[in-house]
Amino acid sequence: MKNITLLLTVAFSTAVLTGTAQLVQRTQKKEKTNDWYNASFEKDGIYGSEVNRTYEFLKGKKLKKKPIVAVIGYGLDAEHEDLVGKQWINPKEKEDGKDNDGNGWVDDMHGWNFLGNAEGEMVEKVNKEGDREFLRLKPLYEGIFFNGKDYVKFDDNLQKPVKVATPANEAEYRFFRYGLQKESELATTCMSYYVNKFLKYYLKNEFDPIMKKSYPNLAKAGQKEFTKATEYIGLAGAQTDSLAFMSRYFFLINIGVNNGMAIKGKRDSVTYESIRDLTLNNTKAEDNYKKLLANSIRAEEITGNHYDDINQKNYGNNNLYSNGSFSGTMISGIIAAERNNGIGIDGIMPEAQLMSLRAYPREGEAYYKDIALAIRYAVDNQADVIMLGPSNTLYPEYEAKWVNDALLYAEQKGILVVSSVWDLSRDLAKQAFYPNQFIKGKELKNFIQVAASDSLGMPFATANIGEKQVHLFAPGVGIQTTYMGTTYRSGNSSLFAGATVAATAAMIKAYYPNLTAVQIRDIILKTVTDRKNVEVEKQVGKNIDQYLFSQLCTSGGILNTYQAIQAADRLSAGK
Repeated sequence: MKNITLLLTVAFSTAVLTGTAQLVQRTQKKEKTNDWYNASFEKDGIYGSEVNRTYEFLKGKKLKKKPIVAVIGYGLDAEHEDLVGKQWINPKEKEDGKDNDGNGWVDDMHGWNFLGNAEGEMVEKVNKEGDREFLRLKPLYEGIFFNGKDYVKFDDNLQKPVKVATPANEAEYRFFRYGLQKESELATTCMSYYVNKFLKYYLKNEFDPIMKKSYPNLAKAGQKEFTKATEYIGLAGAQTDSLAFMSRYFFLINIGVNNGMAIKGKRDSVTYESIRDLTLNNTKAEDNYKKLLANSIRAEEITGNHYDDINQKNYGNNNLYSNGSFSGTMISGIIAAERNNGIGIDGIMPEAQLMSLRAYPREGEAYYKDIALAIRYAVDNQADVIMLGPSNTLYPEYEAKWVNDALLYAEQKGILVVSSVWDLSRDLAKQAFYPNQFIKGKELKNFIQVAASDSLGMPFATANIGEKQVHLFAPGVGIQTTYMGTTYRSGNSSLFAGATVAATAAMIKAYYPNLTAVQIRDIILKTVTDRKNVEVEKQVGKNIDQYLFSQLCTSGGILNTYQAIQAADRLSAGK
């Protein structure tokens, strides 16, 4: 998934930061809608999750534990005035340059940064998953094409295609050749590079001689003769060699483009010879491919991470703050900012301990290996809730196994996992994003998928939907929260919605620690503010249509922390 502008448009979602950063002074009176996710419809006329009302219910009840919320994301500004003292502290570790707890991560006092090295360097930009897959498979399949009869590869020394052995793994080859085209700029540029090679070969060695023999006066011919000749190129030998056919096709495109660019009244200036020469001398595709290869980000060279080896650790560092930590800081504020301190905002669960696991870069897509190891780290260190970062559309089998096994491990250990949809206006029934709650036909019972809603109770315009894939909506639009440098900022994101659900789950665990992850998930989904039969306008794909809320998510409603806590209270008491 996939680039970033504000880490929420095409790599994080649409506009995580739509407002202007502003410092909220300590003496400033807080407006009712500053952190409207705390509000309720009954008291405030706002479709928040009723957190303020929840704390009225909890008065006099004992806080039984300080829940640990593992945020697998972008890091954290732990020195923010509203987040001081909120970091989880590893009780088994000392900051002494040794791996005291023997988990493979040295001095992991508050979590871990998978995107760094022992010298303190930080990685802010990595390749997309599609580009990584291209680079992984490139040595095996680069330049190999099927011509309709044989597999061939262009030999630069012989300046022609030569027959090669059939790829040992034809499915993997097809994925490299065709499947990666939508996922990798490197793959599409590589295709253009080799198409250009074949085009030049066939033009020079096959149709050019035929054209000159069949149309000896072609160089001087007018437009009519030129058109006849190009039609001949498009038809001659079309069934014999698919690469030759492909090359003719692209040559005809060149003709059409150059004809279209010809000055009106001077079309005869575009001749077969002129386009032939332009094609043979064209180096743009080669230049673009070599430039992209040279600029391909090799973050693993900095971190020492062998991203295709799940058993390798000992990379990264314990610095959880980076230039891209603004989104993680915003999420953390919704979860755990101090309440009633007269500054900033009120978080949902200020007693939560934030375990920050930095696996997502400011630009590019997280390594699945890092996500899998981060999930296991959180489980092994007794996290109560795990919040995942953005999902992706490409899920290579070997990496999928790592992440799915880690999620199954979390389920086995009774840890709730919260994931947020992308804000790309997609129907998840038609396009899957990974990881999700479905693993080989099984649905995880400890997994919640969340989309954002606004203060009017409407779904965020661009949030992904899914009647069976998305579980509920939660406040995530126009949310004011903590930002880097002890400032506050407003933004829109389903990640913010995920934070409200994660914080609510943590609150339930804090007061009712006997409840399991499965029970907490069930409570949250059964106590939503019911919107099932409300008709809403929603963009899906390029179309805007009318939907019932029940068609957008399984619960048909919006997170209601107050009702969830009441239900947890009854269940815990055996009522």
